[in-house]
Amino acid sequence: MAKASDFLIALDDGHGMETPGKRTPYIESLGRQIRENEFNAAVTNYLKIELERCGFRTVLTAPTDVDTPLKERTDLANSLNADALVSNHFNALKDRFDPGGNDPEGHSIHIYPGDAVGRQFAEKVAKYMRQNPRQKFRGIIEQNLHITREFKNAAILIENGFMDNRRESLLMIDQTFQQERAREEAQGICEYFGVPYVGGSAPAPAPAPSPTQKPVTGSEIGKRVESIYQGADQLNFYSKPTFNQAFVAGKLAFGYGFPKITAKITVEGAQMYEVQNSKGNTYYVTASPQFVKVVGAGTSTPQPPSSPAIKAIGEITIIGVANAAIIQDRPDRLASNNLGTINKGQTIRVAGSVKGKNSPSGYWEVIYNGKRAYITGELGQFRSY
Repeated sequence: MAKASDFLIALDDGHGMETPGKRTPYIESLGRQIRENEFNAAVTNYLKIELERCGFRTVLTAPTDVDTPLKERTDLANSLNADALVSNHFNALKDRFDPGGNDPEGHSIHIYPGDAVGRQFAEKVAKYMRQNPRQKFRGIIEQNLHITREFKNAAILIENGFMDNRRESLLMIDQTFQQERAREEAQGICEYFGVPYVGGSAPAPAPAPSPTQKPVTGSEIGKRVESIYQGADQLNFYSKPTFNQAFVAGKLAFGYGFPKITAKITVEGAQMYEVQNSKGNTYYVTASPQFVKVVGAGTSTPQPPSSPAIKAIGEITIIGVANAAIIQDRPDRLASNNLGTINKGQTIRVAGSVKGKNSPSGYWEVIYNGKRAYITGELGQFRSY
């Protein structure tokens, strides 16, 4: 059986966050429009997490929020000899919702005309996408697009719905749907390359709790809780005792948390902590030891799961600094802890690239002391293995 680590998958989130026109019509219930890249970037990051858990190596072709030129995207994927490319988009026919409710609908997979390899790849992914009851599958469509034309191996572009469909537009910011789509794509990719799919992900949203649920006390009460989840999407916390996406109040980066647990409650068969921040405001976060740890709770404190070996796709040489570049614990140079430095001209192994925050050039995901760390994108010159 093939090994997932033998394969490098290029992941492409279509357009940029500020690309003109790439957004829904105004949605009254939200009081705003939804940018296409809000979905594209989210589902691509979820797909990255899915694939890396299965053992694949990945690279983002557009690791920043700007609209990376198409040629730069395919040139990067080709230069790394990526084995496949998946580009996520959300379709639109017009700039308004149909007043009669006759909005276009459905998802589709696009390949270059006559591309037999691309069609085989698309059919594997379509097998899982068409099982999703939320949408109708519009089929595999042959279309002359730069992404599928210029990439030299198996390439698909997925239109995940219509931004000018009232119902489907709201799926764009539905975390459950984003995770579903990433999982479907990952399952298809695994089947195409003949490797087993490995399930498991960040906590999925669940229905709101019933009013009959009762608090459950424990030794964690009064202790601090913090995130041990290292996914690029970070860990949700909620304004109400529910995993429903509508009540997400914010996100916790790795190592961040709340100073006080006030209760432990059961929510639809899962457990959550009721917590307070330093101002006394109450929030709710998962109590799963897979995603959080309690500080100071003795031997019963959950421990983070062991991480599989991180696979390198290449290395960067440090450039553009006077002396050294800072190695950070998260892809956000304004809210990270410094793990160390690496001198100008030295090299460090790279596992991939991420958008992160507060850096228009994104971040290199590097391997430092056996763990994932981050260096500002513009400071590294990449060379593939």
